[in-house]
Amino acid sequence: MGKTALIVEGGGQRGVFSFGVVDSFIEGNFDPFDFFVGVSNGASVLFWYLIRDKLNNLEKMLYSADSKYFSYKNIFLGKDILDFYGLFKDAYLHFQPNLSLLKSNLAHRPFLSVVTDAISATPQYINYDQEKIIDILVATGTLPVLVRRPSFISGARVFDGGISDPLPVRKAYEMGARKVIIIRTFPKKQTRTSSLENLIAALYVLKFPKLSKAILNHSKTYNESLQFIDNPPEDLKIYQIQPDAKLETKRNTLNHQILEKDYNLGRMKGKVFLKNYR
Repeated sequence: MGKTALIVEGGGQRGVFSFGVVDSFIEGNFDPFDFFVGVSNGASVLFWYLIRDKLNNLEKMLYSADSKYFSYKNIFLGKDILDFYGLFKDAYLHFQPNLSLLKSNLAHRPFLSVVTDAISATPQYINYDQEKIIDILVATGTLPVLVRRPSFISGARVFDGGISDPLPVRKAYEMGARKVIIIRTFPKKQTRTSSLENLIAALYVLKFPKLSKAILNHSKTYNESLQFIDNPPEDLKIYQIQPDAKLETKRNTLNHQILEKDYNLGRMKGKVFLKNYR
């Protein structure tokens, strides 16, 4: 019958929508999956979904929505605009995730986080490692410019997984998935276009020529993934859970009211999906 995969797209603070969806999964005791793939913040969403110690994970996103961890002023101080490592370190101590629960709930199934190799600009799929979990979760969200502190996995310099494989449905298919549920943070018909942000990031990593080119081509990579989703192989069934319109939450939104609104939208969308799916 083939495997069933759960994929969670990235999107920074937009991940609050994804948290709402997986919390509806937790509430509905829904876990038919053979493996999991998370991109950028999507990996963090999966991390807490697999722990399942609470039915409401909104607090994780509200905790991160603090100017202590995000400030454009830091660019003039030579610091990270997004202090990703500091955020994860503090959040780990604050929330004290129960890794025994994660191990038990994971039950030897792959939990992959996507990163982009700095030299080859190819996607790498890093399986869960309890000893390196903070490094992995930081690495998959390490965006050029925003995060200056280098991320290394097994000695290799890596960046945000969304650069090379933002919607890893094809990868899931190659791993044997014939049913994919993907939680998206963008509406169905929204394609990506080149932006000034990508140009700046590409210039920032010029010492990695292939990575720089990949950033410039990011919109093409993203849209090609959308084409695969819209025209999958005959033996692949894809379910997308996503907002109908752009979320009010942006990549770096700190407003708690906006975050809570999009979290509740995610919970509603998740419940509707479960009702129809079952």
